[in-house]
Amino acid sequence: MRRRDFFGLIGGAALSSRSACAQQPNVVRLGSLKLTEPNGKSVHINVAQVTFIRSDTRISGANVELGLASGKVQGVQENVEGVMRLVAASHRGEMSWIKLTEPNGTLIHVNVSQVTSVRFDTQIPGANTELGFASGKLQGVQENVDDVMQLIADIAGQQGKPP
Repeated sequence: MRRRDFFGLIGGAALSSRSACAQQPNVVRLGSLKLTEPNGKSVHINVAQVTFIRSDTRISGANVELGLASGKVQGVQENVEGVMRLVAASHRGEMSWIKLTEPNGTLIHVNVSQVTSVRFDTQIPGANTELGFASGKLQGVQENVDDVMQLIADIAGQQGKPP
């Protein structure tokens, strides 16, 4: 898939979710996750700012690492499944996530709305595809570009269907 087609696909997915929200002016969606930092303090995170969620974190005391659109990383005590349940409940399908595999075999959940590029010519060891995020971070995954683009296309197709 060409870069122009990819950006058209991502832009179309964003527009379809915005138009769905525009048709429901009385619906208010906060999209905030309440999680627990490694030190035990509560933290509220805007789900739209989360670029990825993964369990292979180097943050002491954290079970999960959240990548944020600002480029920062946030560690939390909750497990990946618990965080993903909160994500699903907080936005009820307005935002799309795909599950991929890091080069080391760990699963990673990726917020498609934050992906700016999908490349096959990666320098990340063990990765077949490189994802670029709005934050400027890069993430390598084992899946090939065609598989990643198919997952994104499937999500874009689902967003056009009524709930």
